[in-house]
Amino acid sequence: MKRTRLSPLLALLLVPGLASAQEAPAEPAQAPAGSLTPPPLVGAPDQDVPPPPDVTSGDELSTRTSVTPEALPSVKAAPAAKDPVPRVAVEVLGGTAGGVVGATVLGSVGYLLGSATVGCDECLVMAVAGAAAGGIIGIPVGTYAGGRFMGGRGRVGATVAGSMVGWGATFLALTLVNSGGSEAPPALNAALFILPVVGASAGFELSHANALRKEAAIQEAPAGPSVRLMPVATYSSKGPHLGLMGSF
Repeated sequence: MKRTRLSPLLALLLVPGLASAQEAPAEPAQAPAGSLTPPPLVGAPDQDVPPPPDVTSGDELSTRTSVTPEALPSVKAAPAAKDPVPRVAVEVLGGTAGGVVGATVLGSVGYLLGSATVGCDECLVMAVAGAAAGGIIGIPVGTYAGGRFMGGRGRVGATVAGSMVGWGATFLALTLVNSGGSEAPPALNAALFILPVVGASAGFELSHANALRKEAAIQEAPAGPSVRLMPVATYSSKGPHLGLMGSF
């Protein structure tokens, strides 16, 4: 009876020992590895690097880096003002040529008409009258043609008015110079006939400047409100309808 009671107790005591005997033995702990050695350094392949640009002088550098205002995107190139001297020179030449041609043509016509009608005694008077008329007409015509050829905006009326002022100044100067009982040299009297050409050129240039000012004022003036009306015709179930459509 005692053996029967002790055997279960011994069995219970021996079970933990068997369980511990069946466990796998623990592996021995390995020591941590020492410091890692870095890999060998390999140099990068040489690249083709362009050499630095040569240092230029100050004049060359300013020449290369200078940028004109027209090349900048935010700067608008202002229109260059034309030099009026070439235009005035062509106007004077044109007026002189027009006066000479007009005086020669109409003077010849007057001479021929005078010789055929009143005789050779009065033909010189007709020739002088024709030459004067040709000069009066030819000077403003030649001046206006020369100015327009050079791109001027002058007016015919202003050119003729300036020429008339010049003729008046010429006759007044001839009277003053030849007064006092002594006549002026012929070269001085001939030089006074340039005044109509100068007057015609001055009238053309004044009207040219006035035209430019008006064009600039029109471009700078803001656009005013405009009203547009258009007739409109429609048709509906109630019949045709007529109306006006406007835009402001």
